[in-house]
Parts: sequence; C-alpha cells; structure tokens
Amino acid sequence: MVAADLALLDSIQRRVLWLATWMIHHANVLRPNPDGTKVGGHQASSASLTSVLTALYFHTLGPGDVVAVKAQAAPAFYAIQYLLGRLPAEALTTLRAFGGLQAYPSRRKNPEIVDLSTGSMGLGAVAATFGALATRYLGDHFGVRHPERFIVLVGDAELDEGNVWEALLEESVATLGNLLWIVDLNRQSLDRVAPDARRHQLRQMFAANGWHVIALRWGGRLRALFEAPGGGRLRQHLEAMSNTEYHALLRCPPAAARKILVTSSDGAPDPAIEALLSRIADDDLPALCADVGGHDLAAILEALD
Repeated sequence: MVAADLALLDSIQRRVLWLATWMIHHANVLRPNPDGTKVGGHQASSASLTSVLTALYFHTLGPGDVVAVKAQAAPAFYAIQYLLGRLPAEALTTLRAFGGLQAYPSRRKNPEIVDLSTGSMGLGAVAATFGALATRYLGDHFGVRHPERFIVLVGDAELDEGNVWEALLEESVATLGNLLWIVDLNRQSLDRVAPDARRHQLRQMFAANGWHVIALRWGGRLRALFEAPGGGRLRQHLEAMSNTEYHALLRCPPAAARKILVTSSDGAPDPAIEALLSRIADDDLPALCADVGGHDLAAILEALD
C-alpha cells in the first residue's frame, strides 16, 4: 500500500477514535440524565480495536463478508457506520439510551448496520464460528456460498470463557477456509490486568488446534529499531515486562520512561540500550513505547491480505 493510502487510513482512524470517545462522553456527561447514573461505554476497548476496524471496513472487507464485532468495541463500530453513511449523525447521541444504539451490537435492534449479534463474552464469536461451519455445509451440499467469509473479533478477556474453547476444539472448525478470528490482545479485562502468561499461551493454543496464526506484536518503528545495534537488548527488555509493567510504562512521563527502558533487571544501566535511545528525543519516547502491531496499519493490512 502506498504512503498516501496509509495516510488517508490514518486520518480515518483518528476520526473514528474521536467519534467513539465523544459518543461515550456524550452518553455519560452531556446527555440529560436526572439521576446521574453513568452508563459506561468501554472506551479503552474501542480504542484498542480502532486500527483493526479501520483496516477492515475501509480496505479489506468484501460484499460476501460478515463481521461479528467485539461487543465492547461497539462505539468504534458505530462511528465507522456513521462515516460510511449508514447511520445519521443524530444516532451517535443515542449510545446506550433506551431505543438507541445498543451497548452491544444487535442485529435484531439495529439490522441496517449489524451483520451478527455479538452478545456478551464470546457468545457472538461462537455463534459466528458455527455459522461459518453451517455455511460450509450448505456450500458443499447445496451450492449456497453466502456469506463467503465470517470474521470474528474478540478481546483476550473473552478467551477466558469455556464456551469459546469448546468451539475451537471442534475438529471441523480448524479446516474451515471461510473463518477468520482477530484477537485483540490488549492485556486488559474489566476487573483485572490479563495474566502475563496469556499472551504466550493464546498463540500456542490456537496453533495446537490447527489454526494458521499470525501474531502482530510490535509496530514497524520498533521492529526497525530492533535491527539496530542494541535493538535486540531493547526487544528482550520490552518482552520481559509483565503486563502491569508495560501498562505503567505507557503512562509514564517521557523522562521516567527512558529510565525504565535503559535500566536492566538488576537495576544497573544497560549501555547498549542507552546508546540506542540516545538519538531519540524524550518527547518521542511515549509514541515509540506504544508502537504495537495492533495499531500499525501497514502491518495489519499485510496480515489481512
């Protein structure tokens, strides 16, 4: 993809993120609410899938594709539907209001924009997966080949649910060519930080069940830095961080982030990392630390292609 196209998609994803954030703010702060009860909106969950949703809806999806959206990313999904002309602007003010846009995408209540109801915590993912299996059966036996592909988006917290793994253990599911799962590994759930081992286990568990797995761990800027002298040390340092430590790093002031990055596990400075980061300004460090594969449009598009 040429740089101009990537720049255009980046401008779109920034608009999607702004709209999703505004929708949640409007629902909780701006909309008249006599008793003051907050209605939520999963702002972080929307933010973590903004790049993936932008790549899907503005580049990858075809007319034969149906999508089971991660339920907690509903605000970002609704923002995209507005930008595509499928929702009027006033609909964005009705998030989680009675009769308005549902907290979790519902085909029964918003059929004009929702392909598949996703429900809560993996239910939609499993339903879509067996929908792909049923569609494969119809194609093999009756020549009916629509939808052509089922795309499932889930968060890592949803993969704590037993029904998800019961579905993935079905032998025939691993042989489907019309099913794509995208796991949003943002290391968070509503009530905890995801266990550190989970980010390693998930890839192995899918692969063990016969899936073709593509993992997007780091973005292009960090991957390029890893190839420079001292880059291997930086990668080792980042990948050894616990989920809690990495989240804390993202929220640090730049000078504090630099200190964390150049300090080895024994508390001593790491000269190789110090030299590597010496040419990077403090103000650029937060964006560098946050350069993960799930927000690298070029990497996402390559994986989807």
